[in-house]
Amino acid sequence: MGHEAAMLKSIDGSTMPLLGVAAHGKVNGLLFELSVEQRYRNATKKNVEAVYTFPLPFAAVLLDMEIRLGEKLLHAVVVEKSNAEAEYEEAIDKGDTAIMLERAADGMLTLNLGNLMAGEEATIRYRYAQLLRFEHGSVRLTVPTVIAPRYGNPADGGLQPHQIPGSDLGVAYPFTLSLQLQGTLAAGTIASPSHAIAMARSEDGLTVTLDSAAALDRDFVLTVAGLPARSVAVVAMDKTAYVVLAGFCADVPRAAAELPLRLKVLVDCSGSMGGDSIEAAKRALHRVFAGLTAADHFSYSRFGTEVHHDIDGLVPADAAAIRRIGTLLAQTDASMGGTEMASALRSVFGMEADDGAADVLLITDGEIFGADALLDAARAAHQRVFVVGVGSAPAEGLLHRLADATGGACEFVAPAEDVEAGILRMFARLRAPRVARTTIAWPATPTWVTPLPQALFGGETVHVFAGFDALPCGDVELQMLSGEHAPLTARTALPVAVSASDTLARMAAAMRLSGLKAKAQLALALDYSLLTHQTNMLVVHARMEGEKAQDLPALQKIAQMHAARWGGVGSVRRVRYSREVRRSVGVNTPSAAIESYCMDASAVLPKFRGSQRKATDAFAGIGTLADASRYDRDRPPENAATLETIRSGRFTAIGAFMHALDARFMATGLGTLPTTLDDLDSMGLDRNFRADIARFIDAGADEDAVIRAFLAALLPWADKLGCSRQLRRALRLQFKRAGEHLSMRTEVAIMVG
Repeated sequence: MGHEAAMLKSIDGSTMPLLGVAAHGKVNGLLFELSVEQRYRNATKKNVEAVYTFPLPFAAVLLDMEIRLGEKLLHAVVVEKSNAEAEYEEAIDKGDTAIMLERAADGMLTLNLGNLMAGEEATIRYRYAQLLRFEHGSVRLTVPTVIAPRYGNPADGGLQPHQIPGSDLGVAYPFTLSLQLQGTLAAGTIASPSHAIAMARSEDGLTVTLDSAAALDRDFVLTVAGLPARSVAVVAMDKTAYVVLAGFCADVPRAAAELPLRLKVLVDCSGSMGGDSIEAAKRALHRVFAGLTAADHFSYSRFGTEVHHDIDGLVPADAAAIRRIGTLLAQTDASMGGTEMASALRSVFGMEADDGAADVLLITDGEIFGADALLDAARAAHQRVFVVGVGSAPAEGLLHRLADATGGACEFVAPAEDVEAGILRMFARLRAPRVARTTIAWPATPTWVTPLPQALFGGETVHVFAGFDALPCGDVELQMLSGEHAPLTARTALPVAVSASDTLARMAAAMRLSGLKAKAQLALALDYSLLTHQTNMLVVHARMEGEKAQDLPALQKIAQMHAARWGGVGSVRRVRYSREVRRSVGVNTPSAAIESYCMDASAVLPKFRGSQRKATDAFAGIGTLADASRYDRDRPPENAATLETIRSGRFTAIGAFMHALDARFMATGLGTLPTTLDDLDSMGLDRNFRADIARFIDAGADEDAVIRAFLAALLPWADKLGCSRQLRRALRLQFKRAGEHLSMRTEVAIMVG
């Protein structure tokens, strides 16, 4: 499909600058490298800032980014985050073009393309690498393409306002993909449960392409089965030293005893699970309960906004219990509201809560913000969490983190996928003796070794990197000890050939980051050009004087496509607000309804002329209103530190006003600020401040200049409250000349305090 086939109009009629995405990849052994090309075009008549948040696979390492802008090819450099943000803003202020790539949260990246001029096109190309794993004779490769709507407060997930992904039913972005499989994987049984594929064999291996038109509405999944599990090792240069990647795969003895289970089953029945996801969950559950024996014990719980323990406590899996669970499964549906996963897990952890005496099997799409509290609770419970991720776009990164943090494991089930193989793999892990201790014997003493994962299972690949000053030769062996059971061992010989590519060295550096302190993390990330939470990738294109942007760029946040069959209804509920609410966020036409996934925003937004306390509570921590983010109508998300600040003293009203201003600014995306007292009134400006501003105007000052001076004086508050960078940029540049209205600006600043 050509890029011109893209539907670029959102539901509200705005034009999306993303034309489409093309990906080309190669799998050599268990190393997967993918180059992704995003094409942009500014079809508007003014310069824009295109902001696109998109997914990256779990544990993938971003290697490089380049930009083609007209005839120029520009290469990104890795810069410390604060410096990159400052350079990006400076370039925007000067009218130059800047491109910045930053990590958002839980496997999300945000691309910022500032000052893309009217009619201009840009192509962004980035490349990442990922290690695949043998899992009981199969390998699964996933290319995530879309971020489904998530439940909760985006700020809890570490997202800034511009990074929050929105969704729009009116957009469609074409997607093409080509993968070349080399070595062992090319000989396996290949299938895709997500897309129609075509395959062609050659001397170089097997090429897999999409066999029909596709779009960015579901993750691409490729499975390769029928593979002999084996251990492999690769040696590569690491500057003047060497790095070894050892991929161990220990065979499970055929006579290994299977242990009885104490299994707490928890299934997500929130609204996002409707349709395909809940059906996939029920297929998995049927297979799970069919695999239980009379020696096993289980409980069964469902959650959404609340958690229901349908079988409260661990009961024997006898015939009566299996009949009962069959009836409960028939009644299970996605009708329980929001996704309060943390409280549901805590409740399940507390059921017969002997540490380590039971495992939790969680079936969910994982679409929530703010995973840190969830992970802390899971670690504290000392119970392994095994996850079955379902749907066309599950939150892969979050679910992997949850499983890894507790010593569990993940399986993923696409809507059209047969669940049996995945559930059988899960049972093999659950019933296997727990690995108590591991040892690795290297042929020489390494200078460093990356940590082993907390969860180790036979029949699955375990990747370990190690560094050496001199070229190591010989064998390397992994041994996993499980109490009184016979140890599982895996051995592989180090190859004689040494790769000159720096890919493995940079992947190893990314693995080493977690064990270092912040300062050492930053140094290592800069040394190996890694994109991390402390670093961004940056390109600045300094334009000639006659080509510079004259105005601030209009924000164009690129909406996600609606994830295929997300929520089971194929549509996003849209609501119409009262005239006052529309005016408060800068949307004045009744036809321009704002998206809401689980509530009418009028339930969150108070009437601005009402109580200041209500206004503060509603706006604090919410950030942007027009994004497809979901909030609990009974408990608006709050940032405790922010609330404490804006509730103190007479600046309570300023805090509420700033969040209202930011909501309006981000909702319109037009870079427009209030220019009249009536505009300020519509956002609930405190009457005392209004009276002070009116006195300036009554004394003969220009109304527009006074309003702008008032807004410019609020810039320190915008910084403190974490308002959007677009708003802060606009406030910073209220006056084109430093001396413009300087006396009046000083007086207004004193008034604000």
